[in-house]
Amino acid sequence: MKKSLKLMASLIAVSSCIYSASSASYADDAIAAAVAHADRPAEEKARDAGRKPAEVLRFAGIEPGMTVLDINSAGGYYTEILSHLVGPEGKVYAHNGPVYWDFVKDSVGARYEGRLENVVLLSPETEAVDLAEGSVDAAVMVLAYHDFYFVHKARAEPQADVESALASYFKALKNGGKILIIDHVGPKGADAATMNQIHRIDPALVKEQMMAAGFKLTAESDLLGNPEDSPTESPFRKEFRGKTDRFMQLYMKP
Repeated sequence: MKKSLKLMASLIAVSSCIYSASSASYADDAIAAAVAHADRPAEEKARDAGRKPAEVLRFAGIEPGMTVLDINSAGGYYTEILSHLVGPEGKVYAHNGPVYWDFVKDSVGARYEGRLENVVLLSPETEAVDLAEGSVDAAVMVLAYHDFYFVHKARAEPQADVESALASYFKALKNGGKILIIDHVGPKGADAATMNQIHRIDPALVKEQMMAAGFKLTAESDLLGNPEDSPTESPFRKEFRGKTDRFMQLYMKP
């Protein structure tokens, strides 16, 4: 009897490993196909070398069929890839808060009109989203967290929305859902005025705020790191455009 139980346990363990490997391979293939998709604009594919979207999405664990929230998605570089990745059984919310929406409102429609039918545009009056509780599998916020501190006419007071915005993302995620943060590394202890000026953020501040909102840090990566970049210089200077020192943090809703 004991031998039978041990054999059964071994078979279950082997089956689990095979299933996990098969599932990972399926997700990898889907990510590769989404990145290589023929409908993606050529100018965006040209940016892939610096942004490494396939590696990023593998790190985030995003798979076909998921519902994904792309926070402050801007022109839609990641939204497009995510749309192809999650497929017809999935959904992508292309969110742009008031500041981002002011920049893209006149141009972003061309990205989605008559195509990417699994994408839903969100342009709320604050940085928070109003989505059903536990309805989102994963979220990404790419090069946008620092803009909570960006002074702009579309938002009465910078950083006022941070707490409510994070609370809304937390609510929208399913238990066990992941949220990926990528941003330009800023100087340690940088204040709001500095972040507004240099468009960078201290990774430690992001950790502090995310964990205060209830998220659990599960992984970090230096995939997009660049030690030659300076945390006090503009990320838009020509020689470092798309090559800045960027941190990657992956959080989970427990």
